[in-house]
Amino acid sequence: MKIHLARVAVCSVLIVSLAWTSSGPTQLAGGANDQVQPKIGRMSDGGFCLAWFDNSTGGYDVRANRFNASGVPMWGANGVLVADRSFSSTVDYGAAVVSGDRFAVAYNDDRSGSDRISITLLASDGTAVWTSTMSTGSDYVANPKVCEDPTSGAIYAAWLQGTTTRVQRLDMATGAAVWSTAVNLTDGTAQTPPADLWPAADASGGVMMSCVRQTGFTSAKLLRAFRVSPSGVAGWSAGSTAPINVMTSGSLQFGNYPSCIAVPSVGYVFSWYTTSPLQCVVQVLGLDGAPRFPAGGVTVTATANVERVSPACAVNAAADRIYVVWPDHVPNSSIYGMGAQAFALSGSGARLWGESGTALQPQGTLYSTDFCAAAADESGVTFSWQSSTAFGADVLRARRLSPTGTDLFSAGTVQVAPSSDKGRMAAIMQAGASVIVWQDGASGSTDLRGQRVSNDGSVGGNPVQPGDVDGNGTVDGTDLAALLAAWATADAATDFDADGIVGGTDLSILLANWS
Repeated sequence: MKIHLARVAVCSVLIVSLAWTSSGPTQLAGGANDQVQPKIGRMSDGGFCLAWFDNSTGGYDVRANRFNASGVPMWGANGVLVADRSFSSTVDYGAAVVSGDRFAVAYNDDRSGSDRISITLLASDGTAVWTSTMSTGSDYVANPKVCEDPTSGAIYAAWLQGTTTRVQRLDMATGAAVWSTAVNLTDGTAQTPPADLWPAADASGGVMMSCVRQTGFTSAKLLRAFRVSPSGVAGWSAGSTAPINVMTSGSLQFGNYPSCIAVPSVGYVFSWYTTSPLQCVVQVLGLDGAPRFPAGGVTVTATANVERVSPACAVNAAADRIYVVWPDHVPNSSIYGMGAQAFALSGSGARLWGESGTALQPQGTLYSTDFCAAAADESGVTFSWQSSTAFGADVLRARRLSPTGTDLFSAGTVQVAPSSDKGRMAAIMQAGASVIVWQDGASGSTDLRGQRVSNDGSVGGNPVQPGDVDGNGTVDGTDLAALLAAWATADAATDFDADGIVGGTDLSILLANWS
């Protein structure tokens, strides 16, 4: 019994220190050395799952954690270890929330002594359901992606193997490969490394895989879209395995693999930036792969006199909107800013916020503007970005606009996090707010931090206090009675740590937040 009480006390300290607060950002993942490359996915309870690379013990291990809507960790203070690796550097990887509030993570895996691609499926309580290793042989492998096809409930994995992209379908229950051999996506003799993977937007199932086509280091790097059916057949139409040309001219920057967004029953939204000139472009493909915007896409502004790079995109079908945000820079100067633009998802590419877009942060003399994110719901979009006046002095800001481009925060722009060295960002929507996650701290001592920004512009508020079962704003005897009545059951309302049973940890969470 004494052991049980000690465990409750430890959990209580943890809960208090890790809920959203207006006094500053929450540390989501910490430890010695670096915690980097956050991937975030929204859970059904309004919380989120987070994956990252953890170098605290040497070798960039893969870790993951689940947080409820109030920023409380559900899988322990620093999450669960997905893979204990020995890599001294990192490449990109993939993560996706799938049905049943499970979390699939795809990553390079050297635990067998050679480099492979593995996918691990975590249950809603953080336990590993299965790990499946995809690649074989001695080919170079990298850049794995993962998603679920909701039509069939299957997991799909994609990765670079050699010079082309491979795609495999996995059984959700066991992780076993469904196809005898992975689909090899090629575009003639060109190299076709993966960019992004999404479930098919129509009801026929399968996936859409975007790839970067290149024939050499100095050649143009163009974005292509492949379609793969549930039976493992590549092609947008019967008898044709050819990809769709998302880009028709220009080139991506070397090492740039743009993300995209699948919109159910609509199609696929792509955003990227070109070189010579450095400009951001948007394109929409319909369900059949046909471009809805002019061939090659539409630039976010009508002019190219300012450099525009590294766009982030959000889509809300109910509002019929595509939102894009990007850092901009006057060439050969110290003038930086942050811009945004909107398009109608059902439209043909007209710029809705003027030919020059909206200046989220007007151009001025700065050290830089960098790293941005966007999260949208039906009422508008919350943009977040970093700007700095000196090296290592990055301030995180946010601004929310309506679908017509009017400010929704009374203060216009709000400060989300104070000055520090910051890196990669990700954002999701929850009810009435967005959650922003980023790398924080100098290289060698980077942690992951997060903050909640309400749609009214308040920073750090909790949607529901952990333990507030009846939602009346206080944690009191009524909530305690509800928890005790549900003891040892799977009652979701009082299972605060989402481990499938109401017990001591849930009681500790309630008591830690007693009003």
